[in-house]
Amino acid sequence: MDPADLDHRHRTYDGWIPPTVAALLHEHGHHGVLREAAARGDWFCARRLGEDAASEYGLDGQATALALMQPFAATGWWPAVSTVVGLLTDWERVDEAIALLCPLADTGHRYAPRDLARLLARQGHLDQIVALLGPRAADLLLAEELVELAAGHGRDAEIDALLPRIGVGPTDPFEPGDSDALDTVPLQATFLERQGRIDEAIVLLGRHVCVGGIVYAGHAEQLAGLLARHGREAELRAFLAEGGEEYALDALIDLLETQDRVPEALALLRESAGTGHPHAAFRLADILARHGRHDEAVEVLRPVAETAGGDSDWIIHLLCRILVDAGRADDALAYVDDYFSRYSGTRHEQALLRAEVMKRCGRVEDAEAELAAFARSDEELLRSGTVQGAIALAERLVRRGEPQNAVAHLRDRLDGAKVLRREHMRG
Repeated sequence: MDPADLDHRHRTYDGWIPPTVAALLHEHGHHGVLREAAARGDWFCARRLGEDAASEYGLDGQATALALMQPFAATGWWPAVSTVVGLLTDWERVDEAIALLCPLADTGHRYAPRDLARLLARQGHLDQIVALLGPRAADLLLAEELVELAAGHGRDAEIDALLPRIGVGPTDPFEPGDSDALDTVPLQATFLERQGRIDEAIVLLGRHVCVGGIVYAGHAEQLAGLLARHGREAELRAFLAEGGEEYALDALIDLLETQDRVPEALALLRESAGTGHPHAAFRLADILARHGRHDEAVEVLRPVAETAGGDSDWIIHLLCRILVDAGRADDALAYVDDYFSRYSGTRHEQALLRAEVMKRCGRVEDAEAELAAFARSDEELLRSGTVQGAIALAERLVRRGEPQNAVAHLRDRLDGAKVLRREHMRG
C-alpha cells in the first residue's frame, strides 16, 4: 500500500467495493465477502468490519478494529489516519492517537496539526498547542484553531502577535491565488470576540461587509450572527433596514426565538414573505409547524410552491413533511399527484417524492413498491456505462442474495484496466 494508490482507489473504486455496497453486504450478513476484500486491501470493507467490531465487542473489538485499519493508517494515508485517530479518541486512548498524528504534523500535512492540537487541548497542553500552531498561523485553518483553543487562557497578546494581519480591505476574489488564505477579517473578528472586545469586532466586520461595491457574504453573515449572539437587537434591525435582509433576517429571528418572542418573529417573517421572498416563507412555515400550527404553515407554503418555479422542490418537501407530521399523509400524497399533473416533472420524480412521504409515515413497503415500478432494468443499468449504474446494479444483486455476482460485476465494470480496454474498443 502507498498513499497515492490508496487515493486513486478511494476516488475510482478500482479494486475496491464501493461503501454503499459494502454497507449492504454487512446488512445482509455477507461478512465473509467483506473479510476477503479487506484482506486484499479494500479500505471500505476493512473500515466497515472495523467499525462494527469496535462498537460491539469491547477490548477484543478494539484490537480487531485496529488490526483491520492500522495497515492503511501506517502508510500515512489521511482518511485511514483520521478514522483510526477518531476511534482511539473515542476509546480514551489519546496518547496513541497523538503518536499517530505527530509524524504527519511534522511533515506538513494540513489537517494533522489541527487534529493534534485538539487532542493536546483535551490534556491541557496549551504551550504545545501554541508551539505547534503558532508557526503555521499563516494557514487560516490553523490560525482559527489557535484562536479557538487558546481563548480564555490569558495569552491574548502572544496569540495576537502570531496571527496574520489584515490587508487593505478584503482580498479581491478575482486576483490569482488563494483568497481564503489571505482574507483574515473573519479570523480577526473572531479573535476580538473571544477577547470580549465586541464593539471592535462589530466595527471591523462592518467596515468589510461592502468594499469597492462588492458585498462579502461571509462577512455580512458573521456580523449578523455576532450582533444576535450579543443581543444587539437595535444594530441588527438597523443592518436589516440598510439592505442586509438576506444576512440579518435569520439572525434576528433566531434572537427573537431565544427570547420567547415568537409572535414578533412571525410578524417579521410574514412581512418578508409577503414581498415574495420564498426563504422567509420557508422559515415562517417551519416555525409555525414547530409550534403546532400546522394548518397555518400549510397555507403559507401552498402559494409559494406554486410560484417558486424551478426552485419549488425544497418548498414542496417541507410542505409534505408538515402534512405528514400533522397526520395528513394522504393529503400530502394527493398534493404531490395534483402538483405533478399541473406542472412539469417526470413520473420518476413524482414516485420519489411519493416514496419519501410514505417512508416518513412508516409505510416502508409501500414506498419500496412505488420506487420499484420506476426502477431501471438490469439491462438498462448495464448499458448505462456509468459508475453509478454499476453500483446500482451491484446493490440490487446483493439485495437478491447474489453477493459474489455483485462483486464480480463491480470488478468487471470498475477495475481500471478493464475500463480502459472497453473505452479503447468503443473508440
